[in-house]
Amino acid sequence: MAEFLKLVVVFVLIIIGIRKKIFVGYILFAAGLLTAVLYGAEFHPIINSYRDLVLSASFLKLYAIIILITFLGRILKEIGYLDRLVAASENLVGGARTAAGLLPGMIGLMPMPGGALLSAPLIGQVLKEEKYRPEFKTVVNYWSRHVVEFCWPVYPGLVLSAALTGLPVGTISLLQMPMTVIMIPLGIFFFIRKIDVDNKGKGLFLKPFGSMILRIWPIILAILLYAIFDLELFLSILIALILLLVIERPHKPALKESARAAFSPRLLILVYGVLSFQAMLELTGAVGSVPKLTTELGFPAELVIISVSFISGLLTGILFALIGVAYPLLAGYLYQPDINLANIFLAFISGYVGMIFSPTHFCLILTNEHFRSNLGPVYRLLTVPLLLLFIGGFILYVIGYPWSLFAG
Repeated sequence: MAEFLKLVVVFVLIIIGIRKKIFVGYILFAAGLLTAVLYGAEFHPIINSYRDLVLSASFLKLYAIIILITFLGRILKEIGYLDRLVAASENLVGGARTAAGLLPGMIGLMPMPGGALLSAPLIGQVLKEEKYRPEFKTVVNYWSRHVVEFCWPVYPGLVLSAALTGLPVGTISLLQMPMTVIMIPLGIFFFIRKIDVDNKGKGLFLKPFGSMILRIWPIILAILLYAIFDLELFLSILIALILLLVIERPHKPALKESARAAFSPRLLILVYGVLSFQAMLELTGAVGSVPKLTTELGFPAELVIISVSFISGLLTGILFALIGVAYPLLAGYLYQPDINLANIFLAFISGYVGMIFSPTHFCLILTNEHFRSNLGPVYRLLTVPLLLLFIGGFILYVIGYPWSLFAG
């Protein structure tokens, strides 16, 4: 119990820091340091962990990817692609309303850390009227960006889930697809319907949609190179960016402004803050205190699965990481000795809700940083639809969603 309470203290302080509007990068770095102190980690392992993180391939690759994403998103704005994208979106059925839901979802087909940074400038252009507050734009981008994450088979989290459970990726994808079906109307009801219908297209779709695709061809190219040709994400984005620069030849002021945004010290601190917090959780073994406590207290299987998965998602903020943490801890409930599709489904949706609500989720903190929104109101906007999303999944679990269709 004492170990678990230490983790509670850390998260309470994270929430207080967010409410005080302290920069999230600073909050998470401090939270990691506090975790190390509370769990009694020794000085040298802490210092070594921070040093190793700076030199690690995971940190350098992630930071490089975010630099490229930020540069690409900014240069698209500077050379007028986003303005033309908005002009095309106005001719969609529903105009800005349709575009705001569609564009982040299209970007969401590319599983990438901080991918919401690509769609955030698009949402900023579509919802540029002052009546759309930064917090609303953050939530629209964040929610719409993640609707396919339950079932899009190229997401690393689904691949890892398949590897751990022994199920085909296609089976995992089909098993969890109803959650995407639930998430889409929730997003429409709580967010998208609040956007004005201002279309000029009188029922047109294919022509303006084709024009929109042309305005984000570098992003589409990066998606294709990564998902179909299996190139590294960094290389995929770099190739798309180089081609864009060669074709458009932007002026020096546009390049300078894009570089300034991409190499912002705040982005560096943000990335390091998130990864250093995760590093301290790993160093101290803090995440393991959750399943240990639930087992000691003799909680029902459903409560153990929900709590372990949710808190793993909340702590890691990354789908791949929450699967890697929660599934092995819950192996006896999920896939050992026998596969339990219902419990796998419950574990995934519980972890997913925790991940979406996590203050360490890159898409959330990077979108929040882009729009300079206040995370407090963002969380208030997310709470009810996330709760309903979980309830929808739990109802499927309780009524015996046709698991037999996915066996074998």
